[in-house]
Amino acid sequence: MFNCERCKQKLWTTYKKLPDGTVVCNDCYSFHLTQILDKINDKQAYEIIYNFVEKYPGKYPHDLVMELVRLLEVKYHITIDVFTFKDILKLVHEKIEKENSLIKLAKLERELKREPGKANCCEVCNVELPPSEYEYSMENFGKPLCLTHQREKRASPHALNLYEALKKRNVFCMLEPYGGPKHVDITIKDAKLYVGLDGEHHSLDPDQLLNDLVIDEESFKEGYATKRYTLHEIDHNLDGIADALAEVVKKRIKYIQQQDFVNSKSTKTSKTTIKHRSSEQKEPSLQVIR
Repeated sequence: MFNCERCKQKLWTTYKKLPDGTVVCNDCYSFHLTQILDKINDKQAYEIIYNFVEKYPGKYPHDLVMELVRLLEVKYHITIDVFTFKDILKLVHEKIEKENSLIKLAKLERELKREPGKANCCEVCNVELPPSEYEYSMENFGKPLCLTHQREKRASPHALNLYEALKKRNVFCMLEPYGGPKHVDITIKDAKLYVGLDGEHHSLDPDQLLNDLVIDEESFKEGYATKRYTLHEIDHNLDGIADALAEVVKKRIKYIQQQDFVNSKSTKTSKTTIKHRSSEQKEPSLQVIR
């Protein structure tokens, strides 16, 4: 009998070992895999792995697995052993299976509810897609998805969980609205707030920490505040975080509206003053003729 070296839970029969030899329970090992998966997502390599699993569902050629591990190390600076990586592939495969199951059910529902003459609908929510959006989705995902569900497919599990929790609290937010070098997990536009979800390496890796500070400073110059949470915080207090964010969003929206009103009033007063001074300058001066 062992004790999990992470959570101290008693291990009666089954246990896992981390690459460094640490003995952990199944829950802690799953958390370890999720952390790696979020790091892969942070480095924008998640789509590569997702497409690899879709192409080779459950049967991965060993030589290609080795090449993919090498690619992650060389290009994305993510070092991972083959055995752990295969467990990562299994985790992604389970996510895809769940997605496909939901899509099939949604497709059945859509067929039963389809309106006459309505085509090119999102597989999940049945909303009609513009031609450009439909073509992009078919080219990149192989199925028609609206922008919201395209983002959900790419999003990390932690970001998706918080996104859903905020929507339940009537917070209008966007999931991964940016591409390119600037990665934002969740944007709450009305409150001018970015929410970032980070793995441990964001606090321990100096280069990553510096990069985050630069990004947050740029966001501040754009008028956006940034709040970052660790994956551990999301796992252990999702509802509490969502409740706090929902309350903060209400207060920030009210504050921003007040500032906009004050600035608008100040601008109008300034224009009136300028106009008044300008009219005074144009008035002819009276000269007394003796």
